[in-house]
Amino acid sequence: MAVEEEGLRVFQSVKIKIGEAKNLPPYPGPNKMRDCFCTVNLDQEEVFRTKIIEKSLCPFYGEDFYCEIPRSFRHLSFYIFDRDVFRRDSIIGKVAVKKEDLQKYHGRDTWFQFQHVDADSEVQGKVHLELRLSEVITDSGVVCHKLAARVIECQGLPIVNGQCDPYATVTLLGPSRSEAKKTKVKRKTNNPQFDEVFYFEVTRPLSYTRRSHFDVEEEDVDKMAVRIDLWNASNLKFGDEFLGEIIIPLKVLRQSSVHEAWYFLQPRDNGSKSIKPDDLGSLRLNIVYTEDHVFPAEYYRPLRDLLLKSADVEPVSASAAHVLGEVCREKQEAAIPLVRLFLHYGKIVPFLSAIANAEVNRTLDPNTIFRGNSLTSKCIDETMKLAGMHYLQVTLKPIIDEICGDHKPCEIDPVKLKDAENLDNNRENLRHYVDRIFTVITNSGVSCPTVMCDIFFSLRESAAKRFQADQDVRYTAVSSFIFLRFFAPAILSPNLFHLRPHHPDPQTSRTLTLISKTIQTLGSLAKSKSASFKESYMASFYDFFNEHKYADAVKNFLDLISSSGRRDHKRIETPIMLKEGFMIKRAQGRKRFGRKNFKKRWFRLTNHEFTYHKNKVDHPLCNIPIENILAVEKLEEESFKMKNVRTTR
Repeated sequence: MAVEEEGLRVFQSVKIKIGEAKNLPPYPGPNKMRDCFCTVNLDQEEVFRTKIIEKSLCPFYGEDFYCEIPRSFRHLSFYIFDRDVFRRDSIIGKVAVKKEDLQKYHGRDTWFQFQHVDADSEVQGKVHLELRLSEVITDSGVVCHKLAARVIECQGLPIVNGQCDPYATVTLLGPSRSEAKKTKVKRKTNNPQFDEVFYFEVTRPLSYTRRSHFDVEEEDVDKMAVRIDLWNASNLKFGDEFLGEIIIPLKVLRQSSVHEAWYFLQPRDNGSKSIKPDDLGSLRLNIVYTEDHVFPAEYYRPLRDLLLKSADVEPVSASAAHVLGEVCREKQEAAIPLVRLFLHYGKIVPFLSAIANAEVNRTLDPNTIFRGNSLTSKCIDETMKLAGMHYLQVTLKPIIDEICGDHKPCEIDPVKLKDAENLDNNRENLRHYVDRIFTVITNSGVSCPTVMCDIFFSLRESAAKRFQADQDVRYTAVSSFIFLRFFAPAILSPNLFHLRPHHPDPQTSRTLTLISKTIQTLGSLAKSKSASFKESYMASFYDFFNEHKYADAVKNFLDLISSSGRRDHKRIETPIMLKEGFMIKRAQGRKRFGRKNFKKRWFRLTNHEFTYHKNKVDHPLCNIPIENILAVEKLEEESFKMKNVRTTR
């Protein structure tokens, strides 16, 4: 988004396909090959990083990236890095496209030559200055011209090596002079507020009565300039890092004695020799940059109201939302705004239920249910990404971090096995990781967001009603989303789901690929599991998991996340146990505290109700329907001098 002007917003986004690089310079060693990755930067801010392609001078990436741009920018840049055996990254070259030039390459594959990267040319940010030229008359009647240069503030300076401690130097440049002054260092900020004024004597003192010499003095002023350099104060022995500069000729003061403006920082011309672009190779990109002009919300109220009625339109294929999905070239373009709209107004479940039910009724084979890239599939995918992000964080992130940190070999393809690796040990490592991830997933049902559970409940009911002869369709309708489109992709590419900051290294990426394949197959509940693998080594590895306990765990998990306590209880055969065990209950209606007020009771929580019993096998003494529980809060331990005390309302 850009600056609002009279209620009009400019919504910026960019969609990039990073294809491949070719003819990279060989590594200066006997091997010659490089391990390269590419980054996407808005000015100096990295917003995306590809996977590492090993041992290649023509790496193929084939990765897509979409980004909503929340601020103004000047350049869209792409850097190619080489990672050495010590896991250090060095820049090979860059491609920088000015914002105003992006439309030239809109939507078509283009080869860009890599340019040499010079530290002095990598600048971003802007500086706010005020220049004031004035005549000063001394006590002796002598006139001199003085310049006041006020460095007010800076915005958007780059963060260098994790920190930014900027300061500015102000230099008055002339034909035969150079006088510099320096601001204070502002610690730990890339938007420093300086507000410091520096005074320079511009012309030599002259008698106040000799006005005829003023023209000569004005010409001298026109030959002068002020240079502002921004630096990052570094504690390293290599000195402070250059952040950018601007040079302002004093002739800007010819019309007015005061000049105030924002200036973008510019690179420094140090006279270094340029390297031919052909020496650094090239990069194939497809860039789609979009600027949408958005009016105030009241302009869209009729369209919004029409879309929100879509769930109530019969048939739903005649609704505005469904028609929008049909006219868009890509379903994703319609799914993203529709999901955000319906989520905001709390109508996502009725809408998805309506379009999912229509799709199920059109499906002839239960084995192909929700397998296409339909509007339903895309909308549910987008809903899971938005509503389930925290769910992924608490479920998968700890074990994904552990896998990325351990670097244990898990390759089970005999062809790809390294010399020092043992196939049996690798299989055991992989089996251990699959077991861990499978367990955390199937035990995470109580953490699944309510909106996802409600959607899965609707999918399950529609599929079971449409294909009554197939007993497994109520599971496959849900597993096709939660396993195939949610957990498996998050394991495969954790960086895309904010589980990791960047792509894992190639070995870890291979481990995650093998885990993702296995988890996806476990969750599919296919009749013949081994036959679903094209690779013989995966089929033999899956024999570890051909036990009923895995299928039972998947079904219990799917039962849990596709049930809803807010629905008609009779439509679900048996209550699903969420939690049970002994807790201490305080008797109600007592006026004073004492040990007799607290009793040990067996508590049981299902998706239908909350009950407590005298003993585990006894009938409940009290039943509380789930919909009647308004809140649960933890009390301070000092409240009743006991630990783990909670109250239910």
